[in-house]
Amino acid sequence: MWRFLGFALIGIAFTAVLAAVLLRMAAYKIRSLGRHEVPRPSDAAIVLGAYTDGFRPSRALLARLRAALHLFRQGYVRAVIVSGGRGEDETVSESSSMRRFLILNGVPSEVILEDRHSRDTWENLRNSRRVMSDHGLHTAVIVTSDYHLPRALAVAQQLEMQVSGFAAWSSKSEIRYAYREVIARIKYTLTGQAAL
Repeated sequence: MWRFLGFALIGIAFTAVLAAVLLRMAAYKIRSLGRHEVPRPSDAAIVLGAYTDGFRPSRALLARLRAALHLFRQGYVRAVIVSGGRGEDETVSESSSMRRFLILNGVPSEVILEDRHSRDTWENLRNSRRVMSDHGLHTAVIVTSDYHLPRALAVAQQLEMQVSGFAAWSSKSEIRYAYREVIARIKYTLTGQAAL
């Protein structure tokens, strides 16, 4: 009995270690995939939201905004769609914070379009597709964190959007978000919200 229990505990421990190693490998792989995406000149950039402390973007959101600024300044896009609602722990919508940042950094307000209602990646892209349709925009570059970009592109493919991607590189300290992203990608694929 005790010997069987010992073998069972060793088996559980081995499985847990193996799962952790595979999760780590997958997290680094998705970051690498995101970083290798090449943006194509398009009608708009779609900047996916992340946490904002009032009008102070988080590190992840700031990186996304800087990536979008680069695309706009280099002439890759002529409009910027900022997509993100207000979370329970936020005092302003993510899109409002992004809009303010872009205007303060020289993007004309008339080319910034907002989706203030999205709560997740699926809603970000579904609502952004509607904004594009309303404004006669046909192609877009999705701008988000490197670890998030593969899932965002898979969602856009499921929604039949004409998009390319541009990754905001994440810091080493953000690897925990890449771990979470691996699980989110599996969930989205299983629920049919992301293409394989």
